Amino acid sequence: MSISRTVNITCPSCGTPQDVRLYDAINVDTEPQLKDALMQNQLNRVECSDCGLSFRVDKPVLYSDPKLKMLIHWVPETADMDREAILEEFEQSLEKMNEMMPEDMDLPSVRLVMSRVELVELIFLLEAGLNQRVVEYVKYSIYTRNLDSIDPKKYRLLLNVQDSTDEEFCFVMQDADTQELGNLLRYGRASYQSMCELFAESPDEFTDMFPGPCISARNLLLEDEEME
Repeated sequence: MSISRTVNITCPSCGTPQDVRLYDAINVDTEPQLKDALMQNQLNRVECSDCGLSFRVDKPVLYSDPKLKMLIHWVPETADMDREAILEEFEQSLEKMNEMMPEDMDLPSVRLVMSRVELVELIFLLEAGLNQRVVEYVKYSIYTRNLDSIDPKKYRLLLNVQDSTDEEFCFVMQDADTQELGNLLRYGRASYQSMCELFAESPDEFTDMFPGPCISARNLLLEDEEME
């Protein structure tokens, strides 16, 4: 089931406080309209009752699609909650959840993302039946071969599943600060299929590289840079 609660929000423009309904978790099987709202950038969007400003409230949201066994936790990266803090807190939450699970039950697999666009990308990716770890390995290869023009500190690299073809994947660069979309990059699907065959033969290599719950080439590169 979906979970929502009433929260008092202050308009960032005129300062008017108002009570609004915000979602902490959405189940798109029982309430498919919430998926539509997410995809249309309307989920947890507020319109000020005084000045009419429309703004989105970014907060942690658990996305659940039981039919596809999809469970994704979106925890927005902010000035007060950076990437390292999110990962640390999430790992602690998983440990607590694991302790609460019955001994004969495994903890459900949960993916972690830190922006709305990454959540939308992952939903499309999993719905298309693509291998997330292989896709992120492709991104890693693109980043490392083009560090001068695609700096992971500045850019996200997103797979545009909808505009990809049977022959090519379409990746788009997004400025991590301004959220503006930029150049498109094409990548042969045949190369992706070859990597999927390699994954089937040696999955541990990909799992070691991207253990989860946050499977992200960009995060891996940023972590490597911090360790240097």
